[in-house]
Amino acid sequence: MNLQRPLLLSFCIAWVFLLTGCSATQKWAEPPAWVNQRPAVPGHYIGISSANKAQYGQDASGTARKRALAELSGQIRVVIESTSILHTTQFQGVAGQNFSERIRSASTEDLEGYELMGEYENDTEIWAYYRLNKATYERIRQERKLAILNIAGGYWKSGLDARAGGRVAAALDFYMRALETMEPYWEELNEWETPGGTISLDRSCLEGITQILASLKLSLNKSEINLTFSERYAERIECAVELDGKPVGQIPVWSRYSRGTLPKTATQRTSAEGICSFDLGQFEPGTHSSELRLEIRLEDLIPRLKESPVAKLIQSLPTPTASTPILLESPTVYLESLERTNGQLNKTSVLNNAIAQGLNERGIHWVKNEAEADLILEITADTREAGSASGFFTVLLNASAILHTPDGRPVLQQNLTDVKGVQLNWEAAHDAAYRKAQLEIQGAFLKKMIQALYQ
Repeated sequence: MNLQRPLLLSFCIAWVFLLTGCSATQKWAEPPAWVNQRPAVPGHYIGISSANKAQYGQDASGTARKRALAELSGQIRVVIESTSILHTTQFQGVAGQNFSERIRSASTEDLEGYELMGEYENDTEIWAYYRLNKATYERIRQERKLAILNIAGGYWKSGLDARAGGRVAAALDFYMRALETMEPYWEELNEWETPGGTISLDRSCLEGITQILASLKLSLNKSEINLTFSERYAERIECAVELDGKPVGQIPVWSRYSRGTLPKTATQRTSAEGICSFDLGQFEPGTHSSELRLEIRLEDLIPRLKESPVAKLIQSLPTPTASTPILLESPTVYLESLERTNGQLNKTSVLNNAIAQGLNERGIHWVKNEAEADLILEITADTREAGSASGFFTVLLNASAILHTPDGRPVLQQNLTDVKGVQLNWEAAHDAAYRKAQLEIQGAFLKKMIQALYQ
């Protein structure tokens, strides 16, 4: 018994050594031929790639497979055809890019029917090998494309019906949805069968949008807008929108006109009769001319356009516009001036002349006939002597300027109180007071007067 125990122990040790030695040499099989040399398989796309185990850990296998599929998809090259919508006139000059020569790779998300042909793992890496039959890929792709075109064709038909019913925004939206559905195939010719024959579906949608915009007409009820002070430089302007010569409702019309240095914009929708109106007014003081511009903008017709990939296809298309000049007629002013010195009527009208000059400089006409005037400006002024001291003589002037309409409605009133004139004699002091009042009226008063005209 004692002799057998050492022998048994020795046998066990030798067996463990043998097992350990065999495992160390056979843990990994020899790499398959496709790891070292990429196979050539006629009629197939091939994708082979690897991932480092230390870097990716448990994700190494998934990473290797993703890379292999990406490599496979990279072999499927799609050239943008000269018949595609990406080769249309509005695209040929974009960023200097010739779309007919642009090439893209198929996305891994577009792949179906591929096979995992093998995986290999060694101490450091995991390898994956995929294969895709070209005929299978093309068949699946065409089936998928046909399903997409059928959906897009339904939108196209709805666009035709909406156009026939005068529903412009709906028609544009249907055409846009059709194009959005076909986006994966914009680089291709997309023929689709209709009862009337075969059409290029995406081009037909683009043409539908283009024709609607070309058929929309925007017109104003006036070729020139003349605004007057009597109407306080305000007026309501109407515009009409037609599609194929018929009034069309619910069309947003954008307007813009200049109010001096400030722009004013607004958007109105047409009524069922195809009419909308805009109120003009609130011009900057001193404005003599402006321009009213109307436009039917794509972003107003289709609010979601800016988030859509279709925007780059149609954003350069012309949209209906209309414009007309705005002329603001200056009011005519009649001047009445009573200027006195110590209660005695002056022979000359210093303030009257100053105001007349200031009005002319601001483009406001003054008239000699009260019946021709839009406004009447009454000026009264008088001076009084306030004493002398140390050889200097002081005169105080009080003046009143009242601007009103012919029927007596007040527009503006301003008083000047105790305007001081100091000189070496009484006559010069009176003149100095009037010159000082003249500067006040030419400056502050006329500025307030101009502002009052446009309120």
